[in-house]
Amino acid sequence: MRHALPIILVALLSPTVAPAQDKSVREKHGTIKGVVRFTGTLPPTRQLPTGDGGTIEQQDLIVESKSKGLRWVIAALEDAPEQPRLKDSDQPVVIDQKDLVFIPRVIAVPHGRPVRFDNSDNINHSVIISSGVKENEVNTFVTARDPVSKEFAAEKLPLQVGCSLHPSMRAWIYVAPHPWVGVSDEKGAFIIQDVPPGKYKLVLRHPDSGLLERRDIAVTAGKTTTVDVEWKEAKRAKMK
Repeated sequence: MRHALPIILVALLSPTVAPAQDKSVREKHGTIKGVVRFTGTLPPTRQLPTGDGGTIEQQDLIVESKSKGLRWVIAALEDAPEQPRLKDSDQPVVIDQKDLVFIPRVIAVPHGRPVRFDNSDNINHSVIISSGVKENEVNTFVTARDPVSKEFAAEKLPLQVGCSLHPSMRAWIYVAPHPWVGVSDEKGAFIIQDVPPGKYKLVLRHPDSGLLERRDIAVTAGKTTTVDVEWKEAKRAKMK
């Protein structure tokens, strides 16, 4: 049995939600907008076993053919001050398990915001996450009738999500100690809103490939800071 992985996946909802603020407060903050492009040669797709005797094609770098935008890049302010953990949030970010794929593949959330794992397949799945932070460890089955919700503590590196029943399935969750995070869309674009003015270190990380870059940026009240990044090599970098 052979399964085909779609080249471009559609996120079910925005990976992050900016804090609710009135207009006067927003005008005192700034916005970061950016685009990440990959203009090099794409590595060949890999054939991964699904666990049921079949295989699935996996391309780590999902690049839009016209814009060269790279999807699933995490953008985060590395040195922004820690913010209070969200409490009683009723807006979970959903990761679905459908057609032997996690959708969306990458999300970024502030600590305290719940993540809900769904199962839209007619077979059993599981969610397994290993971490040095005990609170973030997960090893549970997920059925269509029994979704699993989980709140995570902030970690420096993205958490890798897998399914013990289908080893080809993989997703990533980045949990930040503040709300100033985003994930690039199908055209490689990302946005981080309501950022207090100041100088920051912006980290751009593509967890599937390990591509990584840090940029010094300045945010001005009422202004938009733009960031353009071009990666030309698919050589895997060590995440740190």
